[in-house]
Amino acid sequence: MPKSAKIPDDPTEGATVHAAINGINEESLKGFVRAVEEQQGAIDAIMAKAKQDCQPYRDEIKAIKKAAAEADIPKKPFSAKIRERTLRRKADTVDAALSDEHKTIFAEISLKLDDMPQFAGLDS
Repeated sequence: MPKSAKIPDDPTEGATVHAAINGINEESLKGFVRAVEEQQGAIDAIMAKAKQDCQPYRDEIKAIKKAAAEADIPKKPFSAKIRERTLRRKADTVDAALSDEHKTIFAEISLKLDDMPQFAGLDS
């Protein structure tokens, strides 16, 4: 959902915004909107087909989770572990996409944000 437009506190700021809006070429704007909507329509069609194509796999996963529960494996912890493993693979993919120089910068950013302690318990 897009953010709401900020209403300026300064009336002169509103005048600047109004002048900028008046300077937009209407036909050009409509063309850009049509182009984006056309591309989004293509994406929506692809996603709908993918959802349909994935349904048998989702059904199989549901059956596997049910079998695990029937084998006395608690449902929530099992599902949580599956989610964690999926997220770790995604995180590994992000890391692998970085060059050595960018990995160093990434590590520095992580250190400065001090965000690693919240993940410390995951490796145990």
